[in-house]
Amino acid sequence: MKKILTNILAILFLGLVLSCQSVDKQEKPENLIPEDKMVNVLTDLLRLDAAENYSSIEFKKRKINTKNLIFETYQVDSLQFVESSRYYAENFKVNKRIYDSVQNRFENEKKYFDSLVKLDTQQKAAEKSKNALIEKSSTEESELKEKKTQLKIGEKPTKSKP
Repeated sequence: MKKILTNILAILFLGLVLSCQSVDKQEKPENLIPEDKMVNVLTDLLRLDAAENYSSIEFKKRKINTKNLIFETYQVDSLQFVESSRYYAENFKVNKRIYDSVQNRFENEKKYFDSLVKLDTQQKAAEKSKNALIEKSSTEESELKEKKTQLKIGEKPTKSKP
C-alpha cells in the first residue's frame, strides 16, 4: 500500500513540476496596429472573406487576393498583422473589445440593410396599392363615360359590375 501511495505522490509531483513552465508573453510590437485600425482591418477582412466564399469563382477569375487588398488599403503588412494579432490575443480584455466592436459593426450594418429592405417592401406595396387605385379609377371613369354615351343616344344604361 505504501508503495502505491509513493508512486501516486511521485507521479503527482512529476506532473506538477512539468506543468509549471514559464510562459513568455508576447512583447508589444513596435509596429502594433492600433485597436481602432485593427477593428477596421478585421471587419473588412471578414466581409471580403464572406464575399469570396459566396462568389469564389469571380474572385478566382479576377485573381483577387482579399488579404493583400485589405493590407494595401490600410497600409499594413502581413507580418505586422500577425504580430498585432498575437499581441492582442494574449490581452484578453483588449482582444474581446476588438472583436465585440467588429461584431457590433456587423450587427449595425445588418439593421441598416434590414431597414432598407423593409422600406423597399413598403414602397413596392404602396406603389401596388396606388396602381390598383388608378386602375379602379380608370375603370370607373370608363364606365361613367359609357353610361353618359348611352344616355345621350337614348339607350338604357347597362348595370355595372360591382
